Amino acid sequence: MTIEVRELALPATWDEESAAGRELRASIAVRNAVVVDTWHGDDALILTPAESLGQAQHQDDERLVFLGAWLDGEHVGRAVLSWGVHEGLHVGSASILVLPSARRRGVGAALWDAALARLEAEGRTTIQAWIDHRPATGATIAPPTGFGAIPADAAETRFALARGFRLEQVERVSELRLDGAADLDALEAAARPHATDYDLLAWRGSTPPEHRDAMAALRARMSTDAPSADLDVDEEAWDADRLVRAEAADAAQGRTMWTTVARHRASGVLAAYSSLSTPVEPERPIDQEDTLVHAEHRGHRLGMLVKIANLRQVVAAEPQRARVMTWNAEENRPMLAVNEAMGFRAIGYEAGWQRVAASPPAGTQAAQGSAA
Repeated sequence: MTIEVRELALPATWDEESAAGRELRASIAVRNAVVVDTWHGDDALILTPAESLGQAQHQDDERLVFLGAWLDGEHVGRAVLSWGVHEGLHVGSASILVLPSARRRGVGAALWDAALARLEAEGRTTIQAWIDHRPATGATIAPPTGFGAIPADAAETRFALARGFRLEQVERVSELRLDGAADLDALEAAARPHATDYDLLAWRGSTPPEHRDAMAALRARMSTDAPSADLDVDEEAWDADRLVRAEAADAAQGRTMWTTVARHRASGVLAAYSSLSTPVEPERPIDQEDTLVHAEHRGHRLGMLVKIANLRQVVAAEPQRARVMTWNAEENRPMLAVNEAMGFRAIGYEAGWQRVAASPPAGTQAAQGSAA
């Protein structure tokens, strides 16, 4: 049995008939097969080679490295490594995936060893990872926040614990089936009287130039205001130029961004925003991206209003979309309450793990008997 792990070269285009093009497509095929298996046949979270390459070709603010793993010559695993350029200069992330048919044969361990070596070479002493889970049916472990839980006996859980990771946060993965949404008219009518001092503005695609500075300020707030438990997260420095770069990266993936903001009428300040993205393929779901209400403007139900207005904007333009996917920290009860009122339901969980250099294997975090 032979295991080979090496870094993938990036092709110029995702569909080119070069060794790099073929390896990129094989890597995405591995990713998608693992994701579909994890979600019991649901392909909502697949990624296309064009999306992957589009993201990788924009590395001004975040570096991305793709590793591939071959078992006896067959491409069976991959790792994606990333690290920030401006903030968190000691932090990196790793995502390791191995085909179900190739597990328990040392492929994941080999990928991890290569990932750790590369991240350490980049000076990254704290490593973070996010791992998907379906709802648990047996014993679970919970993060220190006390919110949410994941399966204690899952192979991914055992893998992370054995390598010195600590479970820090659990995010809820929620889905809204648009044909089963709540009465959005009623929700909006109930929220409107609380927000009489605000106007809603919406746009498709890149942020209009006159709003770039204000949106950059909100994006910076998002990096600190979103619950992050004990994950090592620095405040991000955003300006109009960084916003333009981020939006160019979204466009390069073939995704369309949709944004609705709440503007305080008296001051002209943008007080809240919500963003959604849609892939090219009409059968794939809408992704709920950020939603933020500035701390100074909370209590006016702006979160509900911008989310509903933005969803309506997308559905009016792309009525073929059938569902929306979103991720929220389990401790973020205000946003989860908005989602639940709109009709979102939990379909799974994402575990946020962190490993600090020289940490010994964590063994096991406390398990609890009930399902998450």
